[in-house]
Amino acid sequence: MPEVDPVAIDAGLWSDITTWQVFLALYLICIVATAFTFLTAHALIPSLVHSGHIPRGLLKLRAPMYLGVLMFIAAAVVMMVVTVSNTMLLEDLYNRFWI
Repeated sequence: MPEVDPVAIDAGLWSDITTWQVFLALYLICIVATAFTFLTAHALIPSLVHSGHIPRGLLKLRAPMYLGVLMFIAAAVVMMVVTVSNTMLLEDLYNRFWI
């Protein structure tokens, strides 16, 4: 059985790999931002208001933060779709997927 032999990576493939990695990193950033924003809006703010550590008026921040969560989720979906669509560059590197 022949070994998988990657072809020489030229400038075009390096550019594609870089683009793929950038979108993958942006996806990770969007997911972390989603988790942090949701945790803050859904758990931290109500808990701190209930315990009296922050003023009650900060409960008004929850609605915009939930909107931000939706925006981060939408951005994460876009980043993942672009990342998955760019995985076809693997065909240019390897002659087959299943080894």
